[in-house]
Amino acid sequence: MGLAVSFKDVTFKEAMGALAVVIAVIAYAIYVWQSLRGKARPHPLSWLIFGILTGTAYLVQLDEAAGPGSWVMAITTAVCFLLCLMGFWRGERTFPWFEWAFLVAATIVFAFYLVSRSPQLIAAALSGSAQNVLLEHAPAISAILASVINIIGFGPTVTKAWSRPQSDSATTFLINGLKFVPALFAMERVSIATCFYPAALLVANVGVASIIFLRRRQVKSRECSVDAIDCTLPGGV
Repeated sequence: MGLAVSFKDVTFKEAMGALAVVIAVIAYAIYVWQSLRGKARPHPLSWLIFGILTGTAYLVQLDEAAGPGSWVMAITTAVCFLLCLMGFWRGERTFPWFEWAFLVAATIVFAFYLVSRSPQLIAAALSGSAQNVLLEHAPAISAILASVINIIGFGPTVTKAWSRPQSDSATTFLINGLKFVPALFAMERVSIATCFYPAALLVANVGVASIIFLRRRQVKSRECSVDAIDCTLPGGV
C-alpha cells in the first residue's frame, strides 16, 4: 500500500524526468559496453567539451528552477566526463588546434555564467543598460552560447562519423537525442534558458545518428559492389 501511495504521489513532470534519466542510463550503458568491446571509440576532447557545456546548461536549469527537467542534464554531465576519461584510456591523446579552440570557448561560456551569477561582480564591471541586460538575460545568453558551441563542437564527432562510421554508435546518439523529449516535458519552468540547450542537443544527436546510419549503408553498399557478392544491408545498428 505504501508503494502504491508513493507512485500515486509522483507528478507527471517527475515521471517524465525519471524517464529521461532511465533513457540516458540505457544509452550510456550501451555506449560504454560497446566501447569496452572496441565497437565504439569515445572522442575524449569532444566529450570534455560536451561535459563543460552540459554542466553549464545544468547550472542554468538549476538556477532557473527547471525541476525534474534538469535531472537528465546532471546525469549527462557526469557521464560526459566519464567518457572523456575512457577516451584517453583508449589511447586518443593527440588533437587538432580547432578542437582546443572549442574547449577554450566552452570554458569561457562556463566562466561567463559563473560570473553572471554574482550581481556584485556584474555591477562592478558594467553599468547602465548593459548591466541590466546581463542581469536579466544571463541565463538565456549562457544557454544559447553553450548550445551554439556544442553544435559547433559536434564538428569532430561529425567528421569522425562520416570518415569512420563504424567507430561510433548510431543507436547511442539516437537514444541520447530522444532522452530530451521527456526532459522537455518535465520542465517546471519553460523558457529559452531551460529549454534551448536540450532542444539543440535533441537535433544534434539525432543528426549524428542519421549520418552514421547513412554512411554505414553507403560503405556497405560500396563493399558489396567491389566484391561483387550478394550482401545484405543491416536492418539496424
